[in-house]
Amino acid sequence: MFDVLITGGTVIDGSGAPRRRTDVGVSNGKIQAIGSLGSEPAKRKIDATGLIVAPGFIDSHCHSDIALVANPTAPSKVHQGVTTEIIGNCGWSSYPLSPHTKESFIRLGKPVFGYPEVQWDWKDLPTYFAQLNAQGTSVNVGSLIGHGAVRAAVMDFDDRAPTLAELSQMCQLVEEGMAAGALGISTGLSYPPGVYAKTDELTALSKVVARHGGIYATHLRDQVDHLEESVEEALTIGRGAGVSVLISHHKTSGPRNFGKVRSTLRMLENARAEGLKTHSDMYPYIAGATTMLMLLPPWIFDSGHEALLARLADPKVRQTLLRNWQEGIPGWENRVGAIGWESITISYVATEKNRDVEGLTVPQAAARRGKSIVDFLCDLLVEERGEVGQILQNSCEQDMLMVMLHPNSMVGSDGIDVGERPHPRQYDTFPKILGELVREREVMSLETAIHKMTGYTAKAFNLAGRGLVKEGFHADLAIFDPTTIQSRSTFQKPRQYPVGIEWVMLNGKFTLDAGKLTGELSGSTLRRSS
Repeated sequence: MFDVLITGGTVIDGSGAPRRRTDVGVSNGKIQAIGSLGSEPAKRKIDATGLIVAPGFIDSHCHSDIALVANPTAPSKVHQGVTTEIIGNCGWSSYPLSPHTKESFIRLGKPVFGYPEVQWDWKDLPTYFAQLNAQGTSVNVGSLIGHGAVRAAVMDFDDRAPTLAELSQMCQLVEEGMAAGALGISTGLSYPPGVYAKTDELTALSKVVARHGGIYATHLRDQVDHLEESVEEALTIGRGAGVSVLISHHKTSGPRNFGKVRSTLRMLENARAEGLKTHSDMYPYIAGATTMLMLLPPWIFDSGHEALLARLADPKVRQTLLRNWQEGIPGWENRVGAIGWESITISYVATEKNRDVEGLTVPQAAARRGKSIVDFLCDLLVEERGEVGQILQNSCEQDMLMVMLHPNSMVGSDGIDVGERPHPRQYDTFPKILGELVREREVMSLETAIHKMTGYTAKAFNLAGRGLVKEGFHADLAIFDPTTIQSRSTFQKPRQYPVGIEWVMLNGKFTLDAGKLTGELSGSTLRRSS
């Protein structure tokens, strides 16, 4: 007898193969049988006639590290059909932690991690996973090691190369994380402290990752005027370390750079032809979201959070900042110079004092305060102690689709669950692709889209037994109506759930049942398979 028997549905198995109408039997958390099973006994039967039965979606790139501790039911992801989240992206993981630098790292990371009320009661991946396992989660969780966290634990936020002893210590922290089952390492090379790292440092750490069969996932050093050079750096690291390379949210910013992804995708293809595994992830929006601090040049972060705030209050520093934004600095990703202040919206502040500027562009907010842009922004960052989020209108539709449709691309929301105005991708990445790009615009087939959300991602990250509707695999399933699935989240009202997803199963138990969140916490912490 099956625990659950799903009958009459159309299975798209996640491999890219054509759909087929068949039944799926689940017992003991796994898919036990696929075929004509309608007459078989089951404790519960689901009639999926007219619906798609797919593997649960894998969010290959998100920032739920602390959100999952604060709210383990993960409603914004479960309602999308997500059953697995890959965290620790862009150099930001919640481990490893050093007692001496922990507070500074947490403060700088709050606009990415959110949930300031959460106590970070762990120090490394095993103790972080122990926290998740003790409370349970409504999604499976796999983690990358954040290079920024590793560097901060050893070197704080110092703008210099590591000593040999410090590099050895960083390699040891990466070794410990990989031995504990991390999926690889991530970098955020336009964020402090990752921005201070040179290629040889990243190659040395990636060699440790390669020995364990992990992946190098990178938020590039420059997604603006030097996109090609930044992708070449990632490939140099991949070749030097013998590690597969994933370009995170593969895009470029600013009209003068639109179209460059055609060149960078070709660079990844050429590397693949040489034998280096390369991948990209992307979300179906042309706007991004991150901390407002990433607009600042690298020199201002040297020596940590308190030094940053002191500099921002200095009138002479403000004049230097203005020149940097107007003229640029060699080797620095000047996002302001590429897209302009009018393309940057304040999405989050920590205090009620400045709540009225949420949802305003930076020029609008500066005008409301009667200040110049540089004085307004510096004052805001000081008053909020750096906890300011932004949404940037930085890419173009053609580039987004070019990356999304590439055969070596997967889907990642880059979701950040912070404040009352998070980017809509936190709630609607997967339904937006299935409803808008697949059904309405027909830019790709349903089989291709689901492959990018499931089987392809599981293989890239070495997640054994996940990502396919296949006998013996874990019963992570999403059952949805392809005629009605639709995103509902907007930039004005982002916290709205999509429609059309009826059931979500996680390790054989329903986290979404007939469209209702169950609160089931049956998620697993995932280790990389050998």
